[in-house]
Amino acid sequence: MIRCPVGGEGGLDSKLRVSHGFDFLFSIYGDCLSGSSVSKDEVWDLLQQINVYPDQIIKELTREQKDFFFLSISVLFAFDLYLIPKAKYLMSKAAKPLRQLLLKQLEGKSLLAISSNSRFRREFCTDGMVLSPLGEILFAGNLEESIQWAEENLEDVDVSDVEDDQFALGLNLRNSDSDDDQNDDF
Repeated sequence: MIRCPVGGEGGLDSKLRVSHGFDFLFSIYGDCLSGSSVSKDEVWDLLQQINVYPDQIIKELTREQKDFFFLSISVLFAFDLYLIPKAKYLMSKAAKPLRQLLLKQLEGKSLLAISSNSRFRREFCTDGMVLSPLGEILFAGNLEESIQWAEENLEDVDVSDVEDDQFALGLNLRNSDSDDDQNDDF
């Protein structure tokens, strides 16, 4: 059985206190702590460094605090597979301490991400896959081969200004240029 997180926000209700969110996830993923390379104390120390404390209510955290909190929860547990919905945030200066913990946690495991962020790909990826708009696998191989195949066989698309977390799901996949929070909860 492959164990992986429920989603980027761990299925937590935003009205919970941070400590209650942790307790809830410990009850669900408790077996994933035994093989963890990261300790609860390491995560609590990092959260306190950005002024996130156990008695705070999740919805009252700033956007950056929420992103850090949810990513830190994903990093804490030893999953077989990691899903990274916001590679751009992971590569930000604010998330640097979490990158180190994630790299430690990833040894011998898989990471699944969709990202055009070249720094992210260099730091975290070894293999790549090129998908069609319908999700069909067009090419799979090591990262450099996949990038080269895409460059040679697909239309030139400038993704340098595309942000990984600007896509929203609805009836159609669409690019949302707004920074509002309503599209972050998918």
